[in-house]
Amino acid sequence: LSAYQGEIDWELLADQNIDFAFIKATEGKDYVDEQFKTNWEESQKTQLKVGAYHFLSYETTGKDQASNFIKNVPVSDKILPPVVDLELYGIYEANPLPKEQVKVILDEFLKATEANYGVKPIIYTTQRIFKMYIGTDYKDYKIWIVDLDNSWPDTLPNGETFTFWQYSHRGMSDGYNGDEIFIDMNLYNGTYAEFIDEFF
Repeated sequence: LSAYQGEIDWELLADQNIDFAFIKATEGKDYVDEQFKTNWEESQKTQLKVGAYHFLSYETTGKDQASNFIKNVPVSDKILPPVVDLELYGIYEANPLPKEQVKVILDEFLKATEANYGVKPIIYTTQRIFKMYIGTDYKDYKIWIVDLDNSWPDTLPNGETFTFWQYSHRGMSDGYNGDEIFIDMNLYNGTYAEFIDEFF
C-alpha cells in the first residue's frame, strides 16, 4: 500500500481476510510517502501484522537511503522486517545498471537497516531482476518475489524458496479511495502459524 491508494480505512481493510500488509515508507534519500505516517499509525490499531518498505533509487547511495528509511520507520519487535523494493524504473528499464553498481547501493542499504532494526531486510523483486542482480549472492536474505504468470512459483531462479509471493497487482478491496483502484495481493509461503513463528 502507498499514497496511491489514498486514505485507507484500516479497520475495514483488515476485516477482509487479510493477515498482513506492507506500507510504502520512503524512496531515495529524501522522499517520504505522504500517507505513510497516517497509514503506519492507523494500521497499528488493527490485528494486521504490518511492515514498511523502501523503493531503492539508483541515483544516490544506499547509506543515505537507509538514513531516510530509519528516520521515518520506528523500531519495534511487533512489526515485520523492513523491505527493500528492487525494481527497474525510468531510464533504467531500457538501460539497467551493471550488477556491480547496483550491489554497492543495495549492500549499503541492507547493512545500515539491519544494524538499526536488528533483523535482515526482505528483498522484494521480480524474476527478471532477481536473475540480473540477486542470483546466489543474497542467500541469507528472505525474498519476496513478484511472479504474475505462475499459479505457484515452486522456487526462485537460484533454486532457493521464496518467503512472500506477489501473485497479483490488480486486486480490489474495500476501504480506500485513491486514484489507484487496484491493490497488490501477496501470499506468505507457509501457514499462519509458521508466519507468526518466523517473524514474531
